[in-house]
Amino acid sequence: MRDMTTTWRAAAAAVLGAFGALSGSPVLGNHVVMHGGPFGGVVVSLVAHPREPGVLWVASFGAGVFKSTDGGRRWVASSHGLDDPMVLTLAVDPGSPEIVYAGTDSGVFISRDGGATWRRTGRALEGRNVRSLVAVGGPRPLLYAATDAGIRWSRDRGVTWSSRDGGVSSRDIRVLRADPARRGRLFAAGFGGVFQTDDGGARWRPVNRGLTDLRVRCLALDPGRPGVLYAGTAGGGVFEARDGRAWRPVNDGLTNLTVLSLLVTASGERFAGTVGGIYRRGPRDAAWQPVGADVLRLTVTFVAEDPHRPRRLYAGTGGLVFMSEDHGGRWRELAASVTGVPAGPATGRAVVHSGE
Repeated sequence: MRDMTTTWRAAAAAVLGAFGALSGSPVLGNHVVMHGGPFGGVVVSLVAHPREPGVLWVASFGAGVFKSTDGGRRWVASSHGLDDPMVLTLAVDPGSPEIVYAGTDSGVFISRDGGATWRRTGRALEGRNVRSLVAVGGPRPLLYAATDAGIRWSRDRGVTWSSRDGGVSSRDIRVLRADPARRGRLFAAGFGGVFQTDDGGARWRPVNRGLTDLRVRCLALDPGRPGVLYAGTAGGGVFEARDGRAWRPVNDGLTNLTVLSLLVTASGERFAGTVGGIYRRGPRDAAWQPVGADVLRLTVTFVAEDPHRPRRLYAGTGGLVFMSEDHGGRWRELAASVTGVPAGPATGRAVVHSGE
């Protein structure tokens, strides 16, 4: 019988290979280090309930969705009816937060009861790799999906979908972000650069002047400074654009330029999750500083802020989730209690190295 370390390595290699569809192969060309953990697969996304403090959902690529109702101390598998456990992204419906959407390796699923049960929605996206979901609006939100075949949108909570990417030259879209300060403005990015729309997606245009690395993995808007956008790239680090002007690199102190996730908090703190840990740059700082190096010297797949407790942050790596209560100064592993993890090899613990 194969030991757990061996089986976790095999499973993680498969997970990382598929995760490359989300992040692109160059990220795995670096020295990627992840640990197996209680979430089974590779945690790639965390979203919070906008009205109920403590309610969180985590997407685990390879093990489905998990839910916590106490801020992340205890988690329960929440994947009944989710027949594709390769979950890449989650989104909460702004009009009805008990509705949660999951983008997977084979389409979109919807839960109308806070993640207790799921069903596939939108046959037009079945078989598509859905990397990012954005729900925009009020009682009947518009739902946008970034896929391996371009941008799609739905006006009926995912029942029907149509193309919404006129002007986007790349079909390989990896991330979408909606600008809360400007109705109808969205940004899309992938390995063809960044695109912007100001009319809800009817027309897009490239906004890549000064962006020397067009392999964009993540985007973040500054909530305190409307018009400021950040892009994290595969090998060029972090870029900043202000009010539509040219991009400029903002990499002082950033010793790892392969960026998988970005976060800008309400207080102006900027965080970059890289293949070699988390970096923080305060609103008055001239350079990035590594944080959490004692526990998070790992490949970080997401960084997220708790909307109800602004000093609380979450970060994901491999099968682990970490939390900080002091804006990223100190981190500790969560999930001492995770129940309902699907049986399989990916719950073991080992270090995974992919590439050199």
